[in-house]
Amino acid sequence: MAEAPEIPEATNPFEERVALTIALLAVVLALVENLGDNAKTSAILKTNEAANQWAYYQSKSIKQNLYETESRLVGFLSTADAASQAKTREQIASEVARYQAEKGEIKQSAERLVAEAQANSRVNDRCDLASLLLQVAVVVCSVSILSTWKPLWLGGIGLGVAGAFVGVTAFLM
Repeated sequence: MAEAPEIPEATNPFEERVALTIALLAVVLALVENLGDNAKTSAILKTNEAANQWAYYQSKSIKQNLYETESRLVGFLSTADAASQAKTREQIASEVARYQAEKGEIKQSAERLVAEAQANSRVNDRCDLASLLLQVAVVVCSVSILSTWKPLWLGGIGLGVAGAFVGVTAFLM
């Protein structure tokens, strides 16, 4: 079994500062990715719940349509007396009104869930952008150790700050 490679230690203050910067960027990256994953999961769940609500809305529409059709058919019946027809029509009208009211509530619920899913999706998109910036910042800072070029390290810090800022804006959405 091969031994694990030895991790080199920082040999000068510049390498130590860059290593600390990379560690901080990694922590922020982990937080942003966690937020993004949570938002993505919530968006998927809300989208599923909204789809269920729209299916429920559709089932109520079908039932309402059946009662409306039944109401029209009752009008064509010649064997029932006028009082019986009127009573049946009243009952049917009551059912149609109930389904119409239920559909309104279901529609509001479905629209609210769709809006929540879209909001979570926007948070996830912001977290993806922040994650990308932070990952590039880690790479740039890592390259600055190899090149020992301080402007490259500062560029990595700039990318990291931009990524952290975008990540913070995701928390505020």
